[in-house]
Amino acid sequence: MADELAVWLYGDRVAVLDEERHRPRLVYTERALSRYPLGTPLLSLSLPVRPERHSQGVVRPFLDGLLPEGESRLAVAKDFNVLASDSYALIRAIGRDCAGAVVIQPADEPPPPPASTLTAERLNESHIEALVANLRTAPLGVDERVRISLGGVQEKLLLTRLPDGSWGRPVDGTPSTHILKPEIPRFPRTVENEAMCMRIARHLGLPVAAVETTVIGARTLLVVERYDRNVREDGTVERIHQEDFCQATATLLDKKYQDHGGPSLRRIAGLLQAAATPDSLETLLRAVTMNVVIGNGDAHAKNFSLLHEPSGALTFAPLYDLLCTLRYGDDRLAMYIDDVQKMDRVTAARIVDEAVGWGLSRNRATQIVDDLLQRAPGAIVAARDETDGVPDDMIATIERQLARMQS
Repeated sequence: MADELAVWLYGDRVAVLDEERHRPRLVYTERALSRYPLGTPLLSLSLPVRPERHSQGVVRPFLDGLLPEGESRLAVAKDFNVLASDSYALIRAIGRDCAGAVVIQPADEPPPPPASTLTAERLNESHIEALVANLRTAPLGVDERVRISLGGVQEKLLLTRLPDGSWGRPVDGTPSTHILKPEIPRFPRTVENEAMCMRIARHLGLPVAAVETTVIGARTLLVVERYDRNVREDGTVERIHQEDFCQATATLLDKKYQDHGGPSLRRIAGLLQAAATPDSLETLLRAVTMNVVIGNGDAHAKNFSLLHEPSGALTFAPLYDLLCTLRYGDDRLAMYIDDVQKMDRVTAARIVDEAVGWGLSRNRATQIVDDLLQRAPGAIVAARDETDGVPDDMIATIERQLARMQS
């Protein structure tokens, strides 16, 4: 038992992880089997409830989806003296607060503490400045008391906002509530870029994570409110489960791009049709259209997610990581649109054809695309007015995209 990991969800110990020859496996507990019907996608669409053990072919992608990538993963592995390739050891080290509602910890430890922001360790601005400065060696703010995990390549800091609006460190199992993202050094103005793109999506009526910007020390950071956390006035926190589409399709992270063998939009659409609420497919179409308008070619399978509502319903999750990648000269599409692989070849008609391939009627798809394109100019102006420091060339890039789409 000392080598096993317990997977907690909504206060229940729903599964046990172990490994055989460095291959992680997962089996649901009797508690989960008695509470949820067989086939329920409790942790993931790729991990339905069943009495048989799930093997590494689906367990490894699920765990990797919870863990940081790239240099951040290497730094965490070094800090905890484990191999970066050892997903099991990494999640054992930092799985106390993950994307969604899962908490993963050694099976012989007590149950996770009640989720509350009040248990965070209060920080002042100089503390936060130091944490941001140390992200290369301490990704996410991880240390012996902060055992948290979040996927992605970009440097980020996970913090907890206290009821009075101040910031705290998510120590000892405290849930994080916000993600602070500094500028990516190789790509200037990513904070302003992402803030504006996220606000364009919001003004277009798409579900999107709430964002703000802040200055800590001399650095501007994007502050993203976690949509998988419901924080009440008294500080108690409800974690809401979610999974990205690499996890849902059991796709390893090195294949998250379609040209590397990853999921296509049609495959994602098929999962939405089969498992999610009826409006999810139309939301995907709006998201695809919006991504083309803003010049975001990095919308790969890990940047789309499913929200597992407490009721059991699956919905298309709010959007996140929206960036005008065209501003940096990257016109490739992470997922092809009607077999087109370059942004400058995508037209409104191509997007409609893609949606028809999912099963939407041509009339309905055309209505959705045309409506979004008609409302886009107002959304761009509103988002620009709300965002300080947006480069003129980025605005010009998005306006050119929109004009091309409308022609």
